[in-house]
Amino acid sequence: MKQRDLQALDQRLETYLLEMTASLGRSERRHCAGLYLRGLLLEGQRKSIEPLATRVGGSVQALQQFIGQSPWPAQPLHTALNQSMCALLGRGRYWVVDETAFPKQGTESVGVTRQYCGALGKIASCQIAVSLHWTDQELSWPLGWRLYLPEAWTSDQTLRAKAGVPDTGEGAAAPRWAEQALIEWPAGAAAPNKYWLCWQPEEPAELLELAQNAKARWKIEQDYRELKEELGLDHFEGRGWLGWHHHVALVTLAFAFLRREQFRAKKNFTTHLA
Repeated sequence: MKQRDLQALDQRLETYLLEMTASLGRSERRHCAGLYLRGLLLEGQRKSIEPLATRVGGSVQALQQFIGQSPWPAQPLHTALNQSMCALLGRGRYWVVDETAFPKQGTESVGVTRQYCGALGKIASCQIAVSLHWTDQELSWPLGWRLYLPEAWTSDQTLRAKAGVPDTGEGAAAPRWAEQALIEWPAGAAAPNKYWLCWQPEEPAELLELAQNAKARWKIEQDYRELKEELGLDHFEGRGWLGWHHHVALVTLAFAFLRREQFRAKKNFTTHLA
């Protein structure tokens, strides 16, 4: 990449950061957010705070305080991101709910317990995050995240308080949706090998649409792989609820910036062909 291209990229990142982190208010918070996001985007095997701070020349203590203790809400960052991305890319063809696991060695990280860990393919000590993704035929990104709290946590107020889990009250009632079953039965097979249960608020969809919806999930698996391997989604070493959601929000911003650059490159390529 030429020097002028690098400068242009850095300017786009700076503009993106100004837009996405406006809700943080205080300049020192926005500065730390910029350092953290740049550290996530730079090459490096670990994206936890200490090696990240070293890469960007930041203060480990300042970044630890910003991520783990500073009381800024993560949701406004997701809201700003989603509004910006939907304005750029549209509403998307699918919104997909999925989950991913974070293997853990200890027992005190928020939400951790022995449960099925998809990342390891067995019962193990882990956290589980549920995410909602925007996706179409070519691009996708996470709209938001929630950390799953197993029964061992929901029934133990002392444990929740120690990890800083907020008292959110009762959840909203589930909508009443129509159900459809979709079965994949390969030719020559003795039995089906995949099943999907589809909930829809409107009239039942056509078979082709259902099949396309079911197969949209593979993009989410790609998202998780990139989020973990390239941006350190599962590298957070803190134990608290607040820090986990701060880290995940900033990883999501970094991921969406890469998606914007991917969309920009494709758009420019298409324009040049035209």
